[in-house]
Amino acid sequence: MQIQVSLSLEINANATFPEMEAQIQEAGHRWMREALAKTVRAWEGMRPLCRRCGGSVKTEGTILTLFGKVQLIRRRFRCQSCHHRFCPSGELLQGLQLCRITAALREAAILVGASWPYRHAAATLQRLSGAEISAEEIRLLTNEQGKLAARRQREQAEECVPSAPVAPDDPAPAALTSAVARGERAAGY
Repeated sequence: MQIQVSLSLEINANATFPEMEAQIQEAGHRWMREALAKTVRAWEGMRPLCRRCGGSVKTEGTILTLFGKVQLIRRRFRCQSCHHRFCPSGELLQGLQLCRITAALREAAILVGASWPYRHAAATLQRLSGAEISAEEIRLLTNEQGKLAARRQREQAEECVPSAPVAPDDPAPAALTSAVARGERAAGY
């Protein structure tokens, strides 16, 4: 395991030797804390198995953006008072489609998905913007948007043209129905 910690220190040019020594010692403690934190992080990364069942664990997430994939290592915290565990970036990433697709990429994927076959759409989107999204994800997003558009159209149509109920006292439809059921011709039809 190899850890890299950058060491940079600014010392006053007019400082005395004891002041320089104190500043270097203070900076050294900061570097040691940073090195230990990075070492623990690297050690955790080398143990990607569940202690309980031995299965693999996920410590990283991939966010799909309009300019390509972004790898994130999401941190988890535990409150010292109530012991609640939480991931601060969860709130920030809450609005992502399918938990990993940004709104801009979603919009672009729907546009290309409605314009071309899904494989061609995925290749075109990658060529034009660098976005890496599968044909299947484009299909899912496009179909979801199509269902929403169909629902909106249906609701608008129902608002414009209410269905006219058939008056129950009109004898013609009843006579026609009963005559057809008996295999006869209804009078006047």
